[in-house]
Amino acid sequence: MDLISFRRLPNARPYLHGDEEAAAAEVLRSGQYGHGPVTEEFECRLAELLGVPDIVAVASGTAALHIALLTAGVGPGDEVVVPSLTFAATVQAILATGARPVWCEIDPRTLCVTPPILLQALTPRTRAVLPVLYGGRAIDLTPIRDILDQRGIAVVEDAAHAFGSRTRRDGRHVGGTGALTCFSFDPIKNLTCGDGGAVVPRTPGEGVTARRLRGLGIEQDARKRASATTYDVTGFGLRAHLPALNAAIGLVQLRHFAAVAR
Repeated sequence: MDLISFRRLPNARPYLHGDEEAAAAEVLRSGQYGHGPVTEEFECRLAELLGVPDIVAVASGTAALHIALLTAGVGPGDEVVVPSLTFAATVQAILATGARPVWCEIDPRTLCVTPPILLQALTPRTRAVLPVLYGGRAIDLTPIRDILDQRGIAVVEDAAHAFGSRTRRDGRHVGGTGALTCFSFDPIKNLTCGDGGAVVPRTPGEGVTARRLRGLGIEQDARKRASATTYDVTGFGLRAHLPALNAAIGLVQLRHFAAVAR
């Protein structure tokens, strides 16, 4: 039998505008490659676009999910409801907290979970639900938000493919709907930093916690530590900041994204 030859067709590839290289080169010339003013500017510009008070930029979308779950208080002995149709990173982030993933089905019409599906999957140990915004589709959990709040269950959105999406009900950007939302900025996403991610905290306290978790549990930020002789480690943390090189690429991408999204 003759072998049939075929051409591999990529389903996604990064789209660069041309000025990312210059932005990255400027960071290289500055000598400030890690977390610093460029990363903070990227966070501010993201927050402005999404209409939210705060954004915590991190090293990857997986790190964003891990940090968001920890920020929500998820840990050993807890359960997190997650749809059966998702990428490995979603479940790996749950396992990294010591919690147990509980699978739920999806609506075959949208490939996303629905409020009734999530309700059926809840157990006394459910600490969070982790809807995946598959294909960039925003999920409206308003019908069960009160039930989740009463039971102390957090909503952590895996919005890796949904940056720029808006809700059908009120037109708000994903990330501004009251959930702990996680974005990914890897090479195939709507907006890329080369690699990276972000967490949208719901409260100022969650923003403080997420920043501490991304920075090895150290209370002071990098710039304050540079001029200090001591610093305080207040708990567990990760090495998960977004480097300035990646943030510079993201700023260029964001500028073009915002012009198209108007």
